[in-house]
Formats: sequence, C-alpha cells, structure tokens
Amino acid sequence: MSHKRERIKYYDTLRFLAILGIIFLHVSQVFHTADLIGDRIYSLSEITRFAVPVFLMMTGALLLNRDIELGDFFKRRFTRIILPFILFLIIHRIVIYIIGVYYDPSYLGKVFNLPFSYNWYFWLIVGVYFFIPILNKVVQNSTMKELEYFVVVILIGSLFYQIMLYLNMVHSIDLSFFIGPISFVVLGYYLSVKEFDMSVNKIITIALLIFIVTSLLKMGGQLHMPYNLFHDYQATKSKIIKSSLDLAFVQLLQAGSLFVMIKYIHKSTSGIYSKIRQLFENSVVNRFITSVSKASYGMYLMNNTFKLVLGLLLAGVVLAKPSAILLWLATIAFVFIVSWLIVVVISKIPYLGKWSGYH
Repeated sequence: MSHKRERIKYYDTLRFLAILGIIFLHVSQVFHTADLIGDRIYSLSEITRFAVPVFLMMTGALLLNRDIELGDFFKRRFTRIILPFILFLIIHRIVIYIIGVYYDPSYLGKVFNLPFSYNWYFWLIVGVYFFIPILNKVVQNSTMKELEYFVVVILIGSLFYQIMLYLNMVHSIDLSFFIGPISFVVLGYYLSVKEFDMSVNKIITIALLIFIVTSLLKMGGQLHMPYNLFHDYQATKSKIIKSSLDLAFVQLLQAGSLFVMIKYIHKSTSGIYSKIRQLFENSVVNRFITSVSKASYGMYLMNNTFKLVLGLLLAGVVLAKPSAILLWLATIAFVFIVSWLIVVVISKIPYLGKWSGYH
C-alpha cells in the first residue's frame, strides 16, 4: 500500500521557514550567552519563535482527519523520528567525547547521560503521536463549528492564563485539556482546511499585520516591557517535564498568522504577493525549499551539536558590536547550509538514508 501523496507547496515553505527560524533562534542564544549581542539584538530572535509551533501545526495539518490503522501509523511515524534521533544522538555524544578528550575533561561524564534531556522536541512529538489516533477520531466526527469552538477555547484559555501569570494570581481553573502541544496541532489542522470569505490579498495583508504586531509584542516581552504579559508562557514545563514550548496567546497568533499568510501567498494571483508566489515557484528556489523541507527534521537534530560547539568556540571571544553582528548573521547562514548538506549527504548513503531525517 502506497502512502505517498503529492507535496503541498505551502507546507514545504512553512517547514523551510520553521527550520530557518529554529537555527536563527539557537545561534542567537549562543551569541547572547557569549555576550556578543546585547538584549536588543537578541530580542530579534523572538520573530522566529513561531518555529516549533509551526512544526506542530504541520503535524495537525498532515495527520488529522485521516484513516489511521494503529499498527501501520506507529510503525511509520516512529521509524521516521526515532531512527534519525538515534543517529544524531550518537553523533552528538561522539562530539561530546572529543570535546572531553581534547578540550574539557568534565564533558566525558556527559557521554553516557540518559538521552531524555537531548532535544526536548523529540520527546514532545513522541507524546503527540501517541495522542494523534484519538484526536483524529474527534476531528473526523466534528463539524467545522465544533472545531472552531475548540480553537476559541484554546485562544481564550491561553489569554486567561497569560493574564493570571501577569497579575501573579493563583487559581484553580484547569484548561490543560486544551492548553498544550495539542493546541498547535488542532490549530494547524483547522487553518489548513478553513477558507476565509474575503479576497486572497486582503487575507495575506491581515495575517501579515497580525504577524508583525505579535512579533513586536514578543520582542517587547523579551525586553521585559512588560515581562509576563507578552513573554513566553511555557505551560507544560514542570519539575519532571523539560519543555520550552511557548503557549502564550501572542505566540498562538504569531504562528497562526504566519501559517495563513504562507498558505494564501501560494494562492495569490495579483499584486506584490503574487510576485512572492512566483519567487517560491521558481524552479531553483522551489527545489531548494523542497529539499530543505525534506531535511528539516534531520537539520533540527543536527543543529543541537552545532549549538554545543559554537558555545565552546565563542566562550571568551570579544568583538566590537558591528563585527559581532556580522559574525552572528554569517554563523546562522553557515549552520543552516551545513546542516542541510550533512542531512542530504547522509540520505544518499546506502542503509543510512532512512536514518537521516530526510523525507
């Protein structure tokens, strides 16, 4: 039985932007920790906080409202994520061992650490996959109005929790059934099937404005203006769960608006937005976007190792701000391209291809 479907172009564009956003964010974190870029420059990374939410939204768009046979679903899904995880975890531990031998002996003790702290997103998506067959049945038996009810509760619940956090008010209202990774999964499916009753270019413009406003609010939150109202809200993080998933109201709007914007840019037939669509559809650009999209999971796993190495290389480095900013941007481009090339090369090696995360 073949499971191959025609690729949806705007899905590939979203994955491309999501993995670029993750690398932008991770490299920025390293440069900020090394004090090479200050808070104001680092706050720009909030523009790319949509990255992990968009990957979760793609999970909903691709996997919900499908005919799922449990054995086949778990075999295919877990093979796609577990084999690359094992390969890149081994690479990561080899790099740690080399660092321990030649640079800092304290790293040797980390070589055999349990893998639960390596790449929190992997463990999050494992949990999401376990719930997908159940959520799928809910979606299959829901009307559009019922899905909209789900989305409205997600948005209102997230806003409510954010306000309570800002006011430092303790309460007993539990909306954890709605507020979690599943929020983005449901939102992604809903936005993939929802068609808005207005012109394509008007939809894009509204989505763009929402994206700009929410990104600016998140930048303000990063700069503590005000801290709790617009900063990250990691609702699922606890003493025993390591998670960096931001479930803030503005994050839901930022990721959702980007999803809608890219979806409708690929439909635009007039004005400047159609020019952007034509750029996306240029044969060379489209092949590159598609290849990066296919490599995005492997790139996500690989960039953790780059983050580790960069942290060591930049420790103690002192640069003037213009030089530091140029190095920061060049490093983002370097990590993006090299991560992509590594995944593509591994995908071409016999017997290792399915371990590469390229699909």
